[in-house]
Amino acid sequence: MNKIKFCHNYHKLFDQTTAKLLAIELLDAKDVQGNQQLINYDTLYFTEHRTGSSANYYPLPKKGALIQLIFLGNHGIPFCTIRSRFRYDINLKQNVDKVCYYEPLMGDWFDIVILEDG
Repeated sequence: MNKIKFCHNYHKLFDQTTAKLLAIELLDAKDVQGNQQLINYDTLYFTEHRTGSSANYYPLPKKGALIQLIFLGNHGIPFCTIRSRFRYDINLKQNVDKVCYYEPLMGDWFDIVILEDG
């Protein structure tokens, strides 16, 4: 199965373990930076401490092209994730457009992989 990786257990995921890719939207980082509600939604995660938990926000890129992947999770709860549109492929020695990767996977299911529990 395809995998979508997250560096933290984001609040928006609601402990879902799989999700179907529904849509891809193209965004500009400058526009996203002007939308604090979207930033708060997309980047909020909690870390547990002996004294309780604290809210944290993952920093989004402040410039450049972004993609928003929109999923429907296995509990029926939709969520999105915002990521850089391009990634550098060390083998090709060039930037690769993630849209070209995700477009053929529309409607497919992904395992949600949390790289760091928090």
